[in-house]
Amino acid sequence: MKNALSATVFLLSLVSCKTVLLTIKGVKGPKLETYTTTKRYLIKNNIDTSRVVYYKNLNSYVYAAKKRYLSIPNAMFFDKDGNFVDYRKNPSDCNAKVEGFIEELSAFKEAKKDSTKTLFELKKLLASSNNKALNEEPADVTVFITWARYVGTLNKEKAFDWVKLLEEAKQKGVSVNYYLLNSDFQENWNMTKEQKEDLGLN
Repeated sequence: MKNALSATVFLLSLVSCKTVLLTIKGVKGPKLETYTTTKRYLIKNNIDTSRVVYYKNLNSYVYAAKKRYLSIPNAMFFDKDGNFVDYRKNPSDCNAKVEGFIEELSAFKEAKKDSTKTLFELKKLLASSNNKALNEEPADVTVFITWARYVGTLNKEKAFDWVKLLEEAKQKGVSVNYYLLNSDFQENWNMTKEQKEDLGLN
């Protein structure tokens, strides 16, 4: 990324369903965040903060973007063996399909597996302010829900609604663990001045 403009294009390419009117949804330029500011945002929206995880650093973030782990907001599903399970029936499907996929988690075992992405690989890119969060025994279904403060109301309309659906699935007896994967740029990444400028974070 050579400048802030290319960084903005890069960031907007991460937002799922590009046809959404982003300005109406409150998507804005990202700012540097901290564990405290992101958790405060979740508390304000009545979301449990004990299941929040973050990218370790900028290198992890960039690697996640290249491997297509990073689309915001989105949900990534993994089976008990750590294989990626795509909720999309075809590559052009949007994150609007997530809700229906969650509602049918009872049929998760029949879903198509994709070994090009793995739970093990993703976890290596992540950190948590709660050491227990990433060390839980694997459930039959593990879900990472990506969100970021800068995507505005898309969090409430997508990511936070999916959390509620997953909680309902757990109450119905589905073996599922989920994590809220924050995708904001973090102060503790200790980025250089040049990196911040390239990302439009000055």
